[in-house]
Amino acid sequence: MVRHRVLSEEPAHDGAPAVDPGFEGQVPRNRGVGMLIIAAYGVFAVSSFARALYQISTDFGTSPVAYLLSAFAAAVYILATYALAHTSVRWWTVALAAVLIELIGVVGVGLWTVLDPELFNRSTVWSHFGAGYGYIPLILPFIGLLWLLKHRPRSA
Repeated sequence: MVRHRVLSEEPAHDGAPAVDPGFEGQVPRNRGVGMLIIAAYGVFAVSSFARALYQISTDFGTSPVAYLLSAFAAAVYILATYALAHTSVRWWTVALAAVLIELIGVVGVGLWTVLDPELFNRSTVWSHFGAGYGYIPLILPFIGLLWLLKHRPRSA
């Protein structure tokens, strides 16, 4: 049986990070399945950042809108990863905002790439609802939202 320490505002004597009291009595959302969700966001943060950096530095003039959207997606994934890994109420709010922006982005860019394909002569992470990534970019924000809402702080 795994024991979880009830976290408080005071730092623990064992060096474990303190957590915002809004989560008192809850298992931190960055443990267990939460670690897998954070890892998935981390993979997308790294891959989308590398893709955007490469596209912008080698071929920016070919499709600037697509490449800038790739960079924006990378920034959203980086922020979401960082926010999900932290356990305060403030970071929960940031994570929620980042995941909502991700959802709006993947749906919006997905529709945009279907309706105006000439503008997107190169793919982005969110093109065609994340088809190039096995539609995981479309599924991931729903998983992130469910996880965040399940681990909602009492004060939110």
